[in-house]
Amino acid sequence: DMAAEFKNDDIRTRQLGLTEDELAFYDLLSANEKLLNEAGPIQDLVHKVVASVKKNLQLDWAKKEDARAAIRLAVKKELRGKVPFSELDRLLKEVIEQAEGQYSDWPMVG
Repeated sequence: DMAAEFKNDDIRTRQLGLTEDELAFYDLLSANEKLLNEAGPIQDLVHKVVASVKKNLQLDWAKKEDARAAIRLAVKKELRGKVPFSELDRLLKEVIEQAEGQYSDWPMVG
């Protein structure tokens, strides 16, 4: 079952034009797609969100509040205007949790 899941993920990343690590963010944002103020595919937003996270990663970032704050601010800038203000903090929290899960060991796995 896991092999089939990995194969399906590979197919989805190619079809969507995403990288492997962008797929998890795509799934997160597409699950909240009804909140997005933009019509059409959300891949461009996913690219921007992931780029914002990666640009602000630094050694032990998950343990440093100033580094986490820089990532939150960068992602918030990307989401601002695309998500209703009332839902921005909730979605931002989910994106940060995803980043922590995915990049907590950066730069070892970056």
